[in-house]
Amino acid sequence: MRVFLTATAVLFAMITRGNCLICEQCSNMNTKSCSGFFAPCPYEATHCVKGLENSTVGSNVRLFAYKGCVNPAKQATCGKEVIFRSSQMSLHITRECCDSDSCNSKNIKQAALRSSQTPNGFKCSDCSTDQSSNGCASVTELQCQGNENRCASFMGTASRPGDDVRRYTVLTCATKDACEVGISSMEGTHVYNFNLECSDPIIA
Repeated sequence: MRVFLTATAVLFAMITRGNCLICEQCSNMNTKSCSGFFAPCPYEATHCVKGLENSTVGSNVRLFAYKGCVNPAKQATCGKEVIFRSSQMSLHITRECCDSDSCNSKNIKQAALRSSQTPNGFKCSDCSTDQSSNGCASVTELQCQGNENRCASFMGTASRPGDDVRRYTVLTCATKDACEVGISSMEGTHVYNFNLECSDPIIA
């Protein structure tokens, strides 16, 4: 009887696994795309994802490309335009989701690298430091661009792809999506103890 139950359980697991969505899975630093292997997702995942993060501090650009299964808790981040931008630091994220087997196998769209640079009539406070999570030595103003229609304030600790954990204070222009799903949309960048607040911009 025990052998029969064990065999039934194994067969059920195989059938259940066979019904799972199949997605390409990979990640790569300092490149705009990646390719990897195709594998079943956890049974609760209903979407595949492919995305690109562009994290810039001064002239130091860190790219992180990835493909995989969408964690259901992150499904709200699909298709969002996540941009935080100060004069010295920026984080641009694109995440494209789809719901059929192997649908994330094509090249990652470069939307995160082609954001509009046209001033939009808004401005925000501007400061950035990777040496402190308590404040900036000086604060200026920054003209917002494209769809950046919110001001964001981030204070806390974070690590960029391939970098050590640092203490950051950043005041930026941001998109509405960045304020709503920005932190949860990150894959290569990780944040820890932090405070993120958003507010309406000033009309320039």
